[in-house]
Amino acid sequence: MHPYTPRKRRRSDVVGPVAFLILIGIIAVSYGMFVAFQRYVLPEVEVGSTAFFVDAQSLERQVDLAGEWRFALGDGTDRAQADFDDSSWSVVDVPNEWEDEGFENYDGYAWYRKEFWAGEQFANKTLYLLLGRIDDVDEVFVNGQRIGGTGQFPPNYVTAWDEDRVYRVPNGILRREQTNTIAIRVFDGTLNGGIRKGAVGLYSTDLPQALLELNHGWRFCRGDNSEWKYPDADTSSFKPIAVPDHWEDQGYDNYDGYGWYRTSFPWDPAISEKSLLLLLGRIDDTDEVFLNGERIGKTGALNFTDRDTKIDYYLQYRAYEFPTSLLQKMNTLAVRVHDHQGFGGIYDGPLGIMTHEAHAKYWKEVSDNRR
Repeated sequence: MHPYTPRKRRRSDVVGPVAFLILIGIIAVSYGMFVAFQRYVLPEVEVGSTAFFVDAQSLERQVDLAGEWRFALGDGTDRAQADFDDSSWSVVDVPNEWEDEGFENYDGYAWYRKEFWAGEQFANKTLYLLLGRIDDVDEVFVNGQRIGGTGQFPPNYVTAWDEDRVYRVPNGILRREQTNTIAIRVFDGTLNGGIRKGAVGLYSTDLPQALLELNHGWRFCRGDNSEWKYPDADTSSFKPIAVPDHWEDQGYDNYDGYGWYRTSFPWDPAISEKSLLLLLGRIDDTDEVFLNGERIGKTGALNFTDRDTKIDYYLQYRAYEFPTSLLQKMNTLAVRVHDHQGFGGIYDGPLGIMTHEAHAKYWKEVSDNRR
């Protein structure tokens, strides 16, 4: 429910005084987490790594990817492939806006490519690719396989110019003792563009990981319809949305009220746990969660009476316990959200499905890292 002021897109990297005070205030606030309808006090996740199960203190750089990259304007799906011939492309420095690399006043699509060597030291490591901040939208491929993206490409364009890119590298994608290729498709809608700032490299973490990450493939619709919790509901009115992020930053300015999020995911029936935890990060303000049509959790009353409680629901991390018997080969997750003031939506991570043991170990290690 924190106050909302419509934000204009800025190219300055200087944080304004209002934003700075808001950030300091948020960091200083104590917060809790609901697990199976109970509240637990948890440490705060580092800014820039909230979509995934990492924090800055746990990351160890394995490959520095800053420096020279191959670069070309335009678009083409073949550019994602590892064996694509990019020898005729320009060479640019990363991170840096492409306007400062000689491509002034260009808005549209462009690609970056870079090769690196992966040794045996990567065996059995959990790896993340950090790409700093990219202006405006991107999707990333390693050895021809897509590992993630941020923002939305046209025609449903949604910028993510000020978000850190942190992408999990799935097991089995890297070719050990061989050359590997990263290809990044970028779209810039206006003003400056490109991989503009921040850490760029391949990092490892020893933190426990989710069985499944849930930060991609979400769709959203304003309004309230109880039928939207069911897998076979008519969702023709739903549109793609980036999660986690406030819905005000994605075209739903000054909207207070109900909204529904939906995503689907496959599941491996070989998992033997009797119950698991669904992590949904932080939601502004209150929420009700359904898995394959069955309610598995709720925070708040989901109406404007939540404002009168003086409880900062939007600062509480959500983790809902559910029986694995609800899972099918393909699953539908639906999240009903009510925002009673200011910003709204699933705005912070991490998001995923974890075992109880991994969840407890994750937060303990994150807490220990910050002492």
